Amino acid sequence: MLKLRVITALVLFPIAVSAILFLSEPEFSAFVGFIILLGAYEWAGFAKFPSFLAKMAYVLIVATVVFSLWIMNFVLSVSIMNNVATGFWFFAIVLLIGFPNRFKLFYNANLLIAIIGLFLLTLTWYALISLHAIETLAFAQTAITGPYLVLSVMMLVWIADTGAYFSGKRFGKNKLAPQISPGKTIEGVLGGLILAIVVVSLFTLWSGGIMKDYLYIISITTLTVLFSVIGDLMESLFKRQANLKDSGHLLPGHGGILDRIDSVTAAAPIFLITLSWLYVLN
Repeated sequence: MLKLRVITALVLFPIAVSAILFLSEPEFSAFVGFIILLGAYEWAGFAKFPSFLAKMAYVLIVATVVFSLWIMNFVLSVSIMNNVATGFWFFAIVLLIGFPNRFKLFYNANLLIAIIGLFLLTLTWYALISLHAIETLAFAQTAITGPYLVLSVMMLVWIADTGAYFSGKRFGKNKLAPQISPGKTIEGVLGGLILAIVVVSLFTLWSGGIMKDYLYIISITTLTVLFSVIGDLMESLFKRQANLKDSGHLLPGHGGILDRIDSVTAAAPIFLITLSWLYVLN
């Protein structure tokens, strides 16, 4: 299984990096949109849609919302979407903290689960596209373009996952959310966060940063990494209520698309929100 996971990751990694760095804005929007629609099909399984046609109808609804946002050239400003994302992920935290008592409302509430998926997936698409569209961001003595900001989100998630895996294996004793994701430990999360902070601090040093730059990037990293864990737990929560081990079987050794992008669904919006707070993005 581990060998299969590694092979799949080695195939996916250059595809993802190439798409982020070399696709034009419309092409990247379509690429991310395609991934989001694959995720929508899997989320329809969380909502226990009974047939292929019902699942495809849900995919069509998500596609219509995403396409409408794109065709209207982001008629909703980043600040409005950031407020929606903030409210959504605050709602997610309430759900996670209150599990299983506050979650009883969602058992067999297929329409409500479908609506939650619509928000989660659409906000993920919007955040990634908005980050990719940023022309330049001045950080320390470095000018960072939008594609590299998207890559930064992905790298933070990958670095944190790697750190969490090894620190969890070595030091993990205290379960983070045993009723939702038994394998996650507090020590693993802290290990992933520490590794991410070390990496971005070295990048800040290399970029000739001053104290303000360290404070900014550590703040961004901390929030992004912690919410990446929340995104992971959110997907696990809805998988559990649907009695599913994986969201799908599209990616050998990894499960489904949602199993791969679960952390990004929260990390990308929070990364964009934090950038907007600190750098006053329009």
